[in-house]
Amino acid sequence: MEPDSEELMYRIILLSTLFLLSLTIASAQSPQVVSAVHSQHTIKSQAVGEDRTILVRVPANYERSETRFPVIYMLDAHAPHNSMMAGLVEQQVWSDVMSDAIIVGIQNTNRLRDMTPTAGDRPGAGGAEKFLRFIETEVVPFVDKNYRTAPYRTIAGHSLAGLFVVYALTERPDLFNAYIAASPHLQWDNNYQVKRTEESFKKRPDLNKTLFIALGDEPAYMDSYKAFHELIKRSKPKNLEFDSRIFMDENHGSVVLPAYYAGLRKVYAGWVPPANGTVADIENHYGKLSKRYGYTISVPEALLNRVGYQLLRAGNNVEAIEVFKKNIASYPRSANVYDSLAEAYEKNGQKSMARDAYEKAWKMAEQNGEEQLAASAKGNFERIAAGNK
Repeated sequence: MEPDSEELMYRIILLSTLFLLSLTIASAQSPQVVSAVHSQHTIKSQAVGEDRTILVRVPANYERSETRFPVIYMLDAHAPHNSMMAGLVEQQVWSDVMSDAIIVGIQNTNRLRDMTPTAGDRPGAGGAEKFLRFIETEVVPFVDKNYRTAPYRTIAGHSLAGLFVVYALTERPDLFNAYIAASPHLQWDNNYQVKRTEESFKKRPDLNKTLFIALGDEPAYMDSYKAFHELIKRSKPKNLEFDSRIFMDENHGSVVLPAYYAGLRKVYAGWVPPANGTVADIENHYGKLSKRYGYTISVPEALLNRVGYQLLRAGNNVEAIEVFKKNIASYPRSANVYDSLAEAYEKNGQKSMARDAYEKAWKMAEQNGEEQLAASAKGNFERIAAGNK
């Protein structure tokens, strides 16, 4: 894709993100897309000696599922970055190109202190080790205890927080699986982190991690960026999935959006399911993803639902029923999948089965607060019940 078209694409993605943040869709073929809100928690940290606030955003259908989700840890958890990441994830999940995720934003108190690995020439800097210990021993355990997490973690940060992302890779390589650094301040303290990374690669040449780095039009950052690139070429760490981008139309602040978007695409490269694949093809694809990411990844509810409706429209009613049953087995707390199964039963002439499934969908949707779906399912239940008298 030509650069001008690519930059336009990122701006379209931003508009789509903002749109999806306020979008609510309800139909028998697609589960609701509703932006989830962030829950605020306070951790009395021993590692950094102060109260720290984290913001946790769960997927929209979290309460109506039993799924475990990977976690994206966001540094600099102020409103623009958190909302942007949430919107990016929702848009990419909606497009079937990545997993839905729990997003954990860690708010700042003293950013200079927490994000820098050494004091350098700045008084009060150099507290990255304590901050990383805080994340490792207090934040991650809290999130794992209180939320349904899968054992796959991504950390993302910008500028000094991007420096911290690379620092986390060298100091706690087993804490995260993927690292996204937007405009990392690698020039800190005479390229300290570049040198430290080289030492780390010598001690651990096999990483099995994903690292993505991006830069805008930032001359002051370019030398350290190139030095890090040269280090990667020299060291060639085994199983390190590394990629980087320079967005010349972006500045130090605006680069965060394309950097995080491109970083997520790198982390979830190969996630896209096979086009027009059979159910077996799709299940095989997600089986391979499960092996790659290290936890069981079910076929997404919306994807399997679409396959079921494709079969239904083609007149393959019995096969559609079996697909919808598979979806119920994976997502037993979703009213939408019962509604879809009811429609398939009805088209197959199984009126009593359709009535029972509509009733299940209606009552479950009411419990879930899905008013539109509840009204639709109730109407269909009453229609069939009346016709059977």
